[in-house]
Amino acid sequence: MESPRPHEPAGSGQRQRSPWFAAFITAVLTVAAAVVALVVVIANVSGGSGGGSVPPLGASGTTAATAQTTAPGATAPPTTPTAAPSTAPDPGAGGDSSAVVTCGDLLAPVDKNHRLGQDCVPSNLVTLPAAISVDGTQQLTGDTASAIEEMFAAAKTAGFVLYVNSGYRSYSVQVATYNYWVQTDGQAYADRTSAKPGHSEHQMGTAADIGTEGHVLEAFIGTPAATWVTENSWKYGFIVSYPEGKEAITGYAAEPWHVRWLGKDVAQRVHASGLTLHEFLLK
Repeated sequence: MESPRPHEPAGSGQRQRSPWFAAFITAVLTVAAAVVALVVVIANVSGGSGGGSVPPLGASGTTAATAQTTAPGATAPPTTPTAAPSTAPDPGAGGDSSAVVTCGDLLAPVDKNHRLGQDCVPSNLVTLPAAISVDGTQQLTGDTASAIEEMFAAAKTAGFVLYVNSGYRSYSVQVATYNYWVQTDGQAYADRTSAKPGHSEHQMGTAADIGTEGHVLEAFIGTPAATWVTENSWKYGFIVSYPEGKEAITGYAAEPWHVRWLGKDVAQRVHASGLTLHEFLLK
C-alpha cells in the first residue's frame, strides 16, 4: 500500500503507511540514537572526568584525572582508566621474553627486563584509611601500609599532608592502563612513563604514588613536599624508584612521587650507596 503523501495527515479514515515505511522510520531513529551515544562517549573521553585533558601517566601506570583537586577521604573518580576489559594483545605475555621474578620477593627487581607473573597477587593486602588515600580504596601490603602511615605522620609534622594516589594495581588493570596510554600518547611516550603489564612495581603491593592536595604526578615535581620525600623517605623504608636525571639507568622519566617500600635496613643501604634502586637490586 502506498504511504501517505506529505500533505495527507495520517489518522482515522486515512490511508495507512506500508510496512516498509515503518521500517524506514525505525532505522532512522536507530541511527540517530547511535550518533547521540557516540557524541556522549567522545565528550567523556576528550574531557576526562574534570573537564580538562587527561594527565600524563606515571611509570607506575597511574593517572590522577581529578585527584589533584580532590581531598583524601572524599569520593573521587578512579585513579586508573575505567574502560571495559581490554581485548588488545597482552604486552606482558606471549612475546615478552623478560625474566620472571619470584612473586612476594621484597627485593625482586621489577623493571623493563624483569617482570612478575600474571597470577602474582600479594597475599596480605590491606585497604588504607580514607584520610590518606584517594577514594579510600587504595591498597598496599600490611607492612607497607604501616610504614607509609609512619612516614605520612612525620611529613605532617614537617608541614606536608601526603596521601596515596595509587597503591596496588593488578596485572589486568595494568594491561588496560598501558594499552590506554599507548593509544592516547603513542608507544614511545608510553614506554617512558608507563610500565608494561608485569613490569609495574605496583603489582607487588609495596609501591605507591603519593602527593599532596592539588599536586600529584607531574604537578608534584619541584614542590617542597617532593623534596622532603626525596630526602627523608628512606628513613621509613621507602626509596624513590625513578629519581631525576637517571632515566638512562631506570628507563623511565623522573617520578619523585613513586616510592617503593623495602624495609628500613635495606632502604638505608640503598640511600647510602648513592645508587638508584634499579642499580642496587641488580648489583
